[in-house]
Amino acid sequence: EKHIREADWIGIASGRDVDKFETAKLTPVKGSVVDAPYVEEFPVVIECRVKEVVELGLHTQFIGEIMDVKADTEVLNEKGRIDIEKVKPAIFTVNTSSYYGIGKKILDAFSVKELAWSDT
Repeated sequence: EKHIREADWIGIASGRDVDKFETAKLTPVKGSVVDAPYVEEFPVVIECRVKEVVELGLHTQFIGEIMDVKADTEVLNEKGRIDIEKVKPAIFTVNTSSYYGIGKKILDAFSVKELAWSDT
């Protein structure tokens, strides 16, 4: 959520026309696994390798394989795992062309052992 404006702009600006890192005032870091830079200010980085490219009319879908995940210690929980409430990611919805935060946790996964329905 912290850098949503920069991320939105990066998605619509062309790297042929402008240095996205410089204009967005973000710091490029050379990827350690793949040959692509990532943004130092972003708390979670997923380095991927392109496995397949699918042309879908006006759009192109890139299918990738995750090669490495990096996360700042500030977004990790006590077990050293990424805590989504600390990351505060944004979700894009196509139908409204809007970004949303994730909100609060509503249930622990795999915790419902039995459903008891009542007709009354």
